[in-house]
Amino acid sequence: MNFKSAAIGFFKSVKRRSPEMSTPEIDKKNNNTKFSFSLYGLVTSFLLGSVAGINWLIDPLWYGNGNILTGKNFAFNERITKTNLFLRTKDKVDYDCIILGSSRVTALRKSEFTNHNCFNYALKGAELPDFVDYANFINNQGIEPDIVYIGIDGLNFVEKERKEQQPIDVQSLQTKSPLEAYLSADVLLFSAMTLLGLSPDPGNFYDQNFEPVDFANPPTYDPEFYDPAELQRCDLSSVETFASLQEFFTNAKFVAYVPPRSAWSIVNDTYGRGLMDCYLLAFHELSQRFDVMYDFSIPSAVTKNPDNTFDGSHYSVTVNNRIAKILQRESDDTFGIRVDQYNFDDYRAIYRQQLQEFLAENDQLKRWDDRPEILIDLVQ
Repeated sequence: MNFKSAAIGFFKSVKRRSPEMSTPEIDKKNNNTKFSFSLYGLVTSFLLGSVAGINWLIDPLWYGNGNILTGKNFAFNERITKTNLFLRTKDKVDYDCIILGSSRVTALRKSEFTNHNCFNYALKGAELPDFVDYANFINNQGIEPDIVYIGIDGLNFVEKERKEQQPIDVQSLQTKSPLEAYLSADVLLFSAMTLLGLSPDPGNFYDQNFEPVDFANPPTYDPEFYDPAELQRCDLSSVETFASLQEFFTNAKFVAYVPPRSAWSIVNDTYGRGLMDCYLLAFHELSQRFDVMYDFSIPSAVTKNPDNTFDGSHYSVTVNNRIAKILQRESDDTFGIRVDQYNFDDYRAIYRQQLQEFLAENDQLKRWDDRPEILIDLVQ
């Protein structure tokens, strides 16, 4: 037998045997493949179901009933969460009261306003353009409040580069579907942070009724005097824009107020930077445009007590409950000053006197400027 004939015989032999050997191997491979896909589908379904279940229980976007597991709701993005809350409740609750403001206003509890159904749309980092966008959105939703409470921060009257800002489509912030609300890794992260107690707000959280509650052990505020940063210029152009908010709610009473800040913060960041007269002038001008206006930033027993705030800028829910009663004229509390009842010179004199007394109490009169004239570096 030569090599060629031997090779032909070998391949014929393999050909005859191959069907008998390969069939069970192919069947086994197919069975293994089917099992893998089944397991993959089962595991995927389990993971997605777990994510959806956890997110549904915690509901960090406030799309449904909020956190039904622990009752603590954190506001990871108030522009989204409060918009979700507003849109799903506006047809059930006859909102006749709107609250606008920055993070210094978020601690106002709607339940403290006993004569109205209020929605607190205050937002962290909110500035005047946000107020305009959200007032326009609320108006377009058919809400016609009887009263609007608005917190006004002095920072809105400091010179800065004011780029033209395109209006925000607030409606687009709404969570569109349960899939977006519950089947998301980002939302799962928020759920995990909620379970671990990692709140973005160190001072308070929201309860099952989406109302702010003080943490039992908030951070400790340790006030001090320091050399102020450079002087800043005053820009009063925002006064007209604030006043124009009344055009969105023509039948509403407007009650404005300046949220409290620690007396140390007023000295360091307002008086020390040449902004006190700027702020007072803006606040008094608005007090003549709105129905009522209070200033709770004036140095007082409240703002001279470090225990009332965790950072000198944001005050406890307990303090905000007092503010709510004063705004409704349900209290004879002497906290704050009602600006619209004074002319500018008297308002300024009272504020300066309280500030001077605070500096004297803390042996800091070296910071006081005795000049009686109004000191404003005004942007023309």
